[in-house]
Amino acid sequence: MSYVYGVGDATTGSRPTPPGKGASVGLLDGKVALVTGAAGVIGADSARALAEEGARVVLTDVNSEGLEAATAALATAGHEVRGHVCDLTDEASIKELVAAAASAFGGVDILDNNAGATHLSGQDSDLLSISPELWAQSTAINLTAPMLMCRNVIPLMIERGGGTIVNISSGQSLGGDDRNTAYAAGKGGLNSLTRHLAVQYGPKGVRVNAIAPGLIVSEENQAKFPGAYREMFVGNLSVQRLGKPEDISNAVVFLASDRSSYINGQILSIDGGFSTQLGYVGSSRQLNLAAINTKG
Repeated sequence: MSYVYGVGDATTGSRPTPPGKGASVGLLDGKVALVTGAAGVIGADSARALAEEGARVVLTDVNSEGLEAATAALATAGHEVRGHVCDLTDEASIKELVAAAASAFGGVDILDNNAGATHLSGQDSDLLSISPELWAQSTAINLTAPMLMCRNVIPLMIERGGGTIVNISSGQSLGGDDRNTAYAAGKGGLNSLTRHLAVQYGPKGVRVNAIAPGLIVSEENQAKFPGAYREMFVGNLSVQRLGKPEDISNAVVFLASDRSSYINGQILSIDGGFSTQLGYVGSSRQLNLAAINTKG
């Protein structure tokens, strides 16, 4: 199922001018981006950021209602976009998606592999508690799906002289935890896939990098965080705030653009500094604050 929205000439690649703005040159003018998981918070914001820098964007998600809303929002802002419902666990569905993108815009220059199995987190605990079925389902979305996307998009990129792939991994892939075992393992595999593809296809002009986000919370949901939890979590960060979707989408644009042309095979942590510090730093900071509060 496809949702066709937008203005401009898909044949010549002319960029529409959003309402109220004069002509401008974006970092990604003339490029075609394909964003998976585009109905989600990070995916939708990444699609927005790519479009605002001049890319024509194909959004995809299995959530048809959310996808239509995200696609319509970008079209209303004056961007050339297409929405296509796709089951990323089915390669036939992926082939249909990639063919639709090529038909609409002539090819694909940027792939943002955003989809992830976060909806399984409530069932994804320690190894002895999760089922083989959950493991398979999580891995199918977190690792196999981006592999299949890359497998079907890279040939198009090579035909166009190159391209860029940004895989959205997770901070949980970089260390141990007492939960989300399947999710973290899949994302760890995605990190390895990122490096292998960078080596294999870098000489053919295809750069592949990954982003490992920490906790990212939309503006609407930030207000829902209990004060005590927010204080505890932020206390473990050297950047003293919760992460926002634009923290990720800004990096997606950078890695997709020529400004990162000498960066390949890297895993970029965007987590407020959480992964760089010793585990007890946040606890020490909280203890110091408690000591200050008890003085006088």
